[in-house]
Amino acid sequence: MKETFENWTAYDNWLIQNYSSYSIYKVNEINGKIEAEFCNKGTGELEKIIEESKKKAGSSE
Repeated sequence: MKETFENWTAYDNWLIQNYSSYSIYKVNEINGKIEAEFCNKGTGELEKIIEESKKKAGSSE
């Protein structure tokens, strides 16, 4: 999932409210806005994302 925030404060507020539900795996600042990519905690989604990322990078860890 992906969400765009107006600024770091808006992102921080969202993160505080949703920390127990979501794992953040990518955060970028683009033209002053914050883009965060995240997935549900406890579903195995994050592990799949990490494995896919390793395969794309050519890592065998």
